[in-house]
Amino acid sequence: MIWSAGALSLAMDYSDLLLRHPGAVDEAGMAVAAHLTDLVALGLGARGDLALAARRGGLRAIRLKAVLMILEKRFTEPDFSAQKLAAAAGLSERYVNELLYEAGASFTMRPNELRLRKAAELLTRGGEGRISDIAFDCGFNDLSYFNRCFRRRFGLTPSAARGR
Repeated sequence: MIWSAGALSLAMDYSDLLLRHPGAVDEAGMAVAAHLTDLVALGLGARGDLALAARRGGLRAIRLKAVLMILEKRFTEPDFSAQKLAAAAGLSERYVNELLYEAGASFTMRPNELRLRKAAELLTRGGEGRISDIAFDCGFNDLSYFNRCFRRRFGLTPSAARGR
């Protein structure tokens, strides 16, 4: 059996991910099995339609999952960028942007949405901190931009959302 270096590397990364987050198996067991099957097919030298299907389903899905996990961990960094995300994932910035766009949203939209959701959660949970502190803790580095985004997203100001 001759594994291609890329398929083997992704399979090992995927295994490491599952070892660190065992709950992922319960949540996505069938998807995990499908992705690993695709990687094995590629690693064993699949050709033609089978190779095309494996690349489209397995590799891209695994890479997207890895990119989304990195984004989920680091979205509160105020200077987090598509370039930093790509470097952390070991992919090109262009490829990362393609993956995110194919999955339904651009890079710019994703961290902002995660930041806004976290801010809304902190505000509605009865967070005692100042709104500016919550905005900065969630990754925004401009309070007026945060206020505009929050109002546009939720239809009310951060002050009005507090304690709801």
